[in-house]
Amino acid sequence: MTAMAVVLWGAVATVVYVYLGYPCVIFVLAQLRPRPVRKEPIVPTVSFIIAAYNEEAAIGAKLANTLALDYPAERLEILVASDGSTDRTDAIVRSFAPRVRLVPVGGRHGKTIAQNRAVEVATGEILVFSDATTVYPAGSVRAMVADFADPAVGAVAARVVMGAETDETIVKGRSIYADYEFFLRRYESRLHSLLGAAGAAYAVRRRLYTPLEAHVISDFVQVVKVVEQGYRAVLEDDAICFEPSESRSIGDELERRARVITRGIRGQLYLASFFHPLRHPWFCFQMLSHRLLRWAVPLFLAVALAANALLVTRPFYRALFVGQAAFYLAAALAYALERRNIRLPGLFIPLYFFVVNLAPLLALRALLRGEQKATWETGRT
Repeated sequence: MTAMAVVLWGAVATVVYVYLGYPCVIFVLAQLRPRPVRKEPIVPTVSFIIAAYNEEAAIGAKLANTLALDYPAERLEILVASDGSTDRTDAIVRSFAPRVRLVPVGGRHGKTIAQNRAVEVATGEILVFSDATTVYPAGSVRAMVADFADPAVGAVAARVVMGAETDETIVKGRSIYADYEFFLRRYESRLHSLLGAAGAAYAVRRRLYTPLEAHVISDFVQVVKVVEQGYRAVLEDDAICFEPSESRSIGDELERRARVITRGIRGQLYLASFFHPLRHPWFCFQMLSHRLLRWAVPLFLAVALAANALLVTRPFYRALFVGQAAFYLAAALAYALERRNIRLPGLFIPLYFFVVNLAPLLALRALLRGEQKATWETGRT
């Protein structure tokens, strides 16, 4: 085998490991050494924290949804941290008093600071964090809280289903990707612990909460901070929440994913001392396989295509190159058709694969430029 063939197959093997090998490893280990959570129907005091910025169109429905939760009213504190909202958000929140308490942050500081301020005044033993548009089924908080009966559990993540209300191409692609992510998180949780949660729906023991800086992505770093203190972060399968689609176009989705990855990388750098291979070998393996190698996939894809191009004189490698080129051309065709509102069955798969693997490159560009964005926009009209 030539050196170029070794390069090609090494790149291909890495991509296959990221998307197929690691999930298989996690699944098998979780079957061999499961670590179930000891659940009980407990009702500790809960502070339900909603971070909001200019959410006048959604906050009323969100508060009505929260007040309808199947949880004792006297044990449920509802706080809305308004991050300098300039519309009617604050007034609408005040109209729900005394069941709901407004925590005005004053000025734009970002979601992480808004959550910090809310936690400062929270009285609950358990903190539940939510976005202003996330729909919680009635039993979702009870389902999350039941996991805290296990003294080893410090954080609980819900499953967030996004964009179920639409049938757009980008939402279909995201749905497949979200199901894949859910598979990984489910078996990472069953084996040991998660290293992150959906920011729209997760819970933390109040005494384990760590105030964070504005630029730090709270749903990732907060969960790792809980694990760093010796507790587990687990996924609760029975807590399923729903979030409307944030992006309705390829460009919006690409920007969203790049933003998430940028903040995830910054969070990784912020937590560099935790990811020590001798102190936490399992978590280093998990971070390498689930995140770092995933973010590096576009580099391996580029190497595989370039190496393959140098081997096209051989029939097998020529066919392989044609296959790679056809896949990328299918993504380009899907993008061109999507811009004209034309959708062909199946093409959303290469299209979303392209989005997923272009986003890390945009995130890298943002990091090299020193871009930091602590605040957020609703992205809705």
